[in-house]
Amino acid sequence: MSANASQDATHIAAILAGDRHVLREVMRLHGGAMQAAARTIAPHAADDIVQDAWISALEALYTFEQRASLKTWLVRITMNKAYSHLRKTRHEVSLDGLADHEDPLQQAFDAGAHWQTPWQSWPEQSPDALLEAHALQGCLDKHIQSLPDGQRAVLVQTDLLGLAVTEICNNLEISASNCRVLLHRARVRLHAMVSHYQETGEC
Repeated sequence: MSANASQDATHIAAILAGDRHVLREVMRLHGGAMQAAARTIAPHAADDIVQDAWISALEALYTFEQRASLKTWLVRITMNKAYSHLRKTRHEVSLDGLADHEDPLQQAFDAGAHWQTPWQSWPEQSPDALLEAHALQGCLDKHIQSLPDGQRAVLVQTDLLGLAVTEICNNLEISASNCRVLLHRARVRLHAMVSHYQETGEC
């Protein structure tokens, strides 16, 4: 059993035994990932969705078989709750026109698949200096929220939640190729934002 799986098992046993301190610790550890997952699908109802997900998770905790990590299980419950919310409100996650033939990135690369405009170098050797000042982080958050739903969902699940491609495809009911396209488009948009920020200092 891996260290993470062992920790999950310990946490679950303690929670089932009524240990509220451990419950608060688990909520602290995984609440951010659940919140991020809810925001990718139904940003305006994320808080209610996460609260509902915790209630359902605690009710079903005794059935958890550790086939996935506790974090993945909680995120999956959250996403199911978010999709259920969308169905009730008759909204759908847009996959950003993947069926269209026109690719908005077709001008981004040359014939050799290289960037038409090279990536800008980071100031002070690393993005850490900007992140520590909170300015870039705030700008990133703003632009992530403004991404089309499909791009945001894939980006957050890949880069923030660390889910595998197969899990993301199952969650969003898309193919692996579509998943890669959405992730690529999201990263290109964020790269353009960071380059603009470096050049102008404006978000």
